[in-house]
Amino acid sequence: MGADIILPSLLSDKVTAPPFRVQIAFDGNWMEACRFRPEELPSAEMTRQAVAGRETDVAVEFCFKLQGGDNFFFGERRIGIKNDPRAVEFVHDAISCGGPREWSGLSDFFSRLEGATTDRHGVEKGQFFRDLENVEVGITDWWHRGDVIEVWKKSDAAIPTEDQLREQLAQYPAIQVNAINFVCLEFNFRQPTHHWFGIEISNCERGAHKLDVSKSHPWLLACLLR
Repeated sequence: MGADIILPSLLSDKVTAPPFRVQIAFDGNWMEACRFRPEELPSAEMTRQAVAGRETDVAVEFCFKLQGGDNFFFGERRIGIKNDPRAVEFVHDAISCGGPREWSGLSDFFSRLEGATTDRHGVEKGQFFRDLENVEVGITDWWHRGDVIEVWKKSDAAIPTEDQLREQLAQYPAIQVNAINFVCLEFNFRQPTHHWFGIEISNCERGAHKLDVSKSHPWLLACLLR
């Protein structure tokens, strides 16, 4: 089935405010990410110091709120070699797009971010959200430490039904209820760079994040059906 989607058309009406947090992680370790408020983004020199010696796998992520309060995030990763100054440029160019004074809507945000992180790094513009690799469910910031369940991949002939999704996820108790962070549905793209977006699919009650499959399946359909 086709896997090309245009993200802003699906979410621009639900994300009406700039990111409330911008974060930088190395080697996929989001639990120890460097986190910043958009109005307090690091300078170029601070970015250089943070990235120095860790250029091989660096990623940036922007955290938003959907109307209604659920979380939504977008991330982009750069793989390179140690001491490559282009990694610092990538991070600085990306996070600079997260400032509140730059905000004029989600579609414009992605246009500016794509221009900042592709044109200057030898990647053709206009390729974000064009080649969906797979969709996973996991605990936010806990991707390399806990269960991550692939619920769809581009070679699949069909989208799972809500009952099939519920049955698959029922095999993972830690996904059903956890006290770590919200559960998300994450859409992964591999070209032109590894980038992804995630949508909260759990409800928080007294510090416990409880999976809500009835929330996740409509998002799965909305993002996979064109």
